[in-house]
Amino acid sequence: MGRTYFEKKQKKRAVVSFIKIAAVLIICLLGILVYSNTLNVPFYMDDLRNIQDNPAIRNLKDIRLIWNFWPGRFITYLSFALNYFFHKTRLAGYHLVNLAIHLATAALVWWLMLLTFLAPRMKDKKISKSGSLIAFLAGLVFVAHPVQTQAVTYIVQRAASLATLFYLAALALYAKSRLSSNKTLKIIYYSAGLVSGILAMFTKEIAITLPLIILLYEFCFFKDKTSASLRRLIGFLLLLVVIPLTMAITQSVNFSELRRVDDVPIAISARHYLLTQFRVLITYIRLLFFPLNQNLDYDYPVLKSILQPQVLISLLFLTVIIAIAVKLFSKYRLLSFGIFWFFIVLLPESSILPINDVIFEHRLYLAMFGYCLFLSCGVFYLFQNKGTKPAVLVLFALVCVYAVLAYSRNKVWQDPLLLWTDTIRKSPDKARPYNNRGNVFAQRKDYQAAIDDYNVALRIDPYHVNAYYNRAFAYYQLGEYAKAINDYTEALRLKPDFFQAYNNRGAAYAMLGEYDKAIEDYQAALKINPAFKQASSNLQGRFFFKLPLGK
Repeated sequence: MGRTYFEKKQKKRAVVSFIKIAAVLIICLLGILVYSNTLNVPFYMDDLRNIQDNPAIRNLKDIRLIWNFWPGRFITYLSFALNYFFHKTRLAGYHLVNLAIHLATAALVWWLMLLTFLAPRMKDKKISKSGSLIAFLAGLVFVAHPVQTQAVTYIVQRAASLATLFYLAALALYAKSRLSSNKTLKIIYYSAGLVSGILAMFTKEIAITLPLIILLYEFCFFKDKTSASLRRLIGFLLLLVVIPLTMAITQSVNFSELRRVDDVPIAISARHYLLTQFRVLITYIRLLFFPLNQNLDYDYPVLKSILQPQVLISLLFLTVIIAIAVKLFSKYRLLSFGIFWFFIVLLPESSILPINDVIFEHRLYLAMFGYCLFLSCGVFYLFQNKGTKPAVLVLFALVCVYAVLAYSRNKVWQDPLLLWTDTIRKSPDKARPYNNRGNVFAQRKDYQAAIDDYNVALRIDPYHVNAYYNRAFAYYQLGEYAKAINDYTEALRLKPDFFQAYNNRGAAYAMLGEYDKAIEDYQAALKINPAFKQASSNLQGRFFFKLPLGK
């Protein structure tokens, strides 16, 4: 009889293990299907300077180059260096790594949800009986949601997805440590969680909120409030100093330099940025629930007064949401935790640290866990008196819609001309999309179409350095060297250390036979950047001018 009982127990464990493995495999399979059309998506915007043209990632033997390039994102750029070592700039390798990170993160969403339902304050709740099913559906929502496409398909935004991977791993391992009854395993899980937290801190700055989230998680889901439980938090609380300390030691504290996409100074104050973020948060919430009209480059108005209707309405709406979260806490703490998660994890990029780009969809990648928790649990709470079937059907239908939308969005990413035309349609008064579509035309040697787009960009923003530089290149290719010189000169007026513009203006002068001016420009380029090989090569070819070097 004992043997039969033991066999039944073993069989039950085997079935549970099979179900868990099947759940993870289905989540991963859905992710693979949704992103199956992204392997040849080209480099965009920050991909160019951070990956394609970044010398720091080209020599794995000297990882100091990677550290010096961006200490706070060392792990992210180390991963790019590994990609470059194996794939150079072949796109598929980068996209496969991004997809693998996304699938692993979705699996962590599933695991963290499972652990949460086992926590002391949750294990006896009615909803926890459906915990495995809810966790599975939450993982599906996470992997299929179309807002995630920008963090997965836009290669450089691996920083967001990889930081989220380590972030969720740290929290899950902390939870596992708290739930384990084995002392040795407790220490192992806790230590692994700390290591994962440290890795998150060196992947992207958004990880700085991890200690706050662990505090919130402890408060929401664990009953023990003794000094021993507080001591457990010390290791993770110490992680708060990792990012500020790294910035102080390496002097990499200039957020305006680190974060901007264009070569323009930060043009927004901390106060105006904060006021604008109140409305941005509303847009983020809308994108989570209704992910329509996605846009790579939003043309978002900067709000400058707390008395503006957009600010007041947004503040009121956000206050109501937070009040609801507080009100729900005693009975529906899962929903409250999901809401608090959303606001806390967005603090680094949606508070008082100004960034020229006030909104980007990839910033929702970490916040998505809070949404998945809120949505999946909320639907089950909604149908709790009607059984699990209605809730499963609603969430499954949502997952299907999300998957189709994500796949369709990824199709837009496949073609740069299609993506930038889509962006222009949604942000018709923003210069950057026109400039970037102009670059696509230039790459396809349709220089007149490129010039037309650069003209629009400069009408919108007469101080757009890159538009002058790119239009000059197009003029040069059409043989209009005088116009090219004028545009390179304007670019240099706006950005005096633009050594590439000096070099290219020198080439235009040479084509007009003004060799002395050409040499001066090549020398100016080398003075700014002595390692710039193109200017050095042009200068060494001076004998073609039949002029001495000092002429």
